[in-house]
Amino acid sequence: MMRRSHLAVVMNMASMVAVTMACGQAPVAAPAWMDAASWGSVHPVATRNIVYANVPVPGNPSANPNPGLAGGGMPRIANSPNAAPGTLDLHLDVLQVASAKPTPVVIQLHGGGWIRGDRPSSYGTFSALLAAGMSVVTVDYRVGKEAPAPAAIGDVRCAMAWVKANAAKYNFDLMRVVVYGASAGGHLALMAGYAPASFNPPGCSDQPKVAAVLDFYGPTNLAEAINQHGSSDSVHQWLGMEKPLVPYTGTAPATSGPDVAPVVNGGGQGPRWATPSEAVLARAREMSPMSYIRHGLPPTFVVNGDHDPAVDPTQDAQLKKALDAAGVPDGQDIVPGGGHGNFPRAEADKAMLLCLEFLKAQGILQ
Repeated sequence: MMRRSHLAVVMNMASMVAVTMACGQAPVAAPAWMDAASWGSVHPVATRNIVYANVPVPGNPSANPNPGLAGGGMPRIANSPNAAPGTLDLHLDVLQVASAKPTPVVIQLHGGGWIRGDRPSSYGTFSALLAAGMSVVTVDYRVGKEAPAPAAIGDVRCAMAWVKANAAKYNFDLMRVVVYGASAGGHLALMAGYAPASFNPPGCSDQPKVAAVLDFYGPTNLAEAINQHGSSDSVHQWLGMEKPLVPYTGTAPATSGPDVAPVVNGGGQGPRWATPSEAVLARAREMSPMSYIRHGLPPTFVVNGDHDPAVDPTQDAQLKKALDAAGVPDGQDIVPGGGHGNFPRAEADKAMLLCLEFLKAQGILQ
């Protein structure tokens, strides 16, 4: 069975060792990456600021024009001299450890409610992936004020096409491509693996097959999220279907990370957004991973806190239930008392270890 719990994985490994010893052979050593203490010793080589696409920037009157600064991101790079006016060069970084053989490759997508954020400047949150011998490609995409949905999804699909086109140069194994993200990045990772080819921009249709998805507390049903306390404002902004009833003023506060604090649809000046129309809800469903659940999807592992104030935990539960019903290999780690990321170190390490064990069960890791 592809689907297994942490306990089952540990028991299976113990059984393998016992059988090996009974046959008079030396026990099989556990992979080094199973020791979380080793993750901090990884020092990847980074190739930075690679332009993977040049895209139009139509703007978005639904979005806050000053969404605030998100800490921990790479600074935006100016367009190349030959970039056309009204366009944006999108960049990515490649982080790798030395390997004589082609490596699995993880496409990492930052969070920020689709309205702000940049690819990370540090690899601390995913050092476990590097320690397991995987290459990591961190990706920028157009945020809400630059373009509404589905622009960010199309950008991710173009990053996937770049990975395939540059596999030989960077020693990527195209049979072992993983898409991984947190919050809005988790949603985009799911859409990268689940959404139909109609989301592919021109020139970006030649992509590798996604071998697995790692979704950390990403929204899965935007038609529900648009009416939920923590996600309503950012969903309205990203969909770009309507103007706010109460305009945004000033600049949103900076944070130490990409994610935006939950904003209630209301306040002293009245509701910011009207009740979603059927057209808005239809658009929300079109942008929802839940709309594309079917047999044959990439194996998916979900991590979420059971007290998430920004993405209702029912979103993750719905996804897990639907994947089970469709026969898609999946797993889940629910962090007790956990909010919207920023888990205690022990819980964060456990979540990443479970992700690695899940990838091993799918044949992506050795």
